[in-house]
Amino acid sequence: MMKDIFKLKSMLVFLVILTSCNQDIDNFYDEKARIQFKYFNEVTGSDKVTRRTYSDRITYSFGMKDETVERDTARIVVEFLGNVSNLDRNYQVRIVADSTTAVEGLHYEPISATQIFRAGRMKDTLKIVVKRKALSSSFSNPEDKRLMLEMVPTADFNLGMKDGLRTKLYINNYLSEPIWWKDPGRSTLQFYHPKKWKILISFNQKFSDPQKCEFDYNNQGRSYFQGLASYLSVVPTFDDETGGRIYIDRIVPKP
Repeated sequence: MMKDIFKLKSMLVFLVILTSCNQDIDNFYDEKARIQFKYFNEVTGSDKVTRRTYSDRITYSFGMKDETVERDTARIVVEFLGNVSNLDRNYQVRIVADSTTAVEGLHYEPISATQIFRAGRMKDTLKIVVKRKALSSSFSNPEDKRLMLEMVPTADFNLGMKDGLRTKLYINNYLSEPIWWKDPGRSTLQFYHPKKWKILISFNQKFSDPQKCEFDYNNQGRSYFQGLASYLSVVPTFDDETGGRIYIDRIVPKP
């Protein structure tokens, strides 16, 4: 009898806790929406498993652009937790000066602190005009200029998840390494070099996205990676600065 009473009490406590948790989750979205930078991507691999890749940075590279392009627009995705609004709303960003190396006016145009999150959207884009002229084009001595941005609460938005409150925009003038290059499923690519990436892009334009890549060693990517190794073995390809010949796993110095 005592055991039955104890089981009953345990079940009642569990139900109270479960109800309390559900209310907390529901009430979360009854509050003001919570703003953040998008800080992860979801990609479904060839094994049908969806995986998240987390990143606190965006890279804008002039390396892929024609030499005549002197300025362009970097785009940073902004999102929120909450309900879609049928009205435009304001959010704010600030530049974190002690973590920023980019210079306003030299590497990027001034950014308005107050930005508009357009009505009817779950995601929007923070646009920043970036400038090329003062950036080094050297790959052996690469230079990235960093712009650190932080979300600020407003009348329309509270702050979102901690990992999404800050992001870094890196600006450079060389073909910087895509974030997917060193993924274990692409280890046969070996070390990164801009010319290796350009060859992959010549095989398939889908390689040109620096943020994500659908190819790995478990799908069609294997053929592309083997093709890259074969190409570099047959077609002499050289590093522009050192003159060394590029292979899939090494650079042989110029004699």
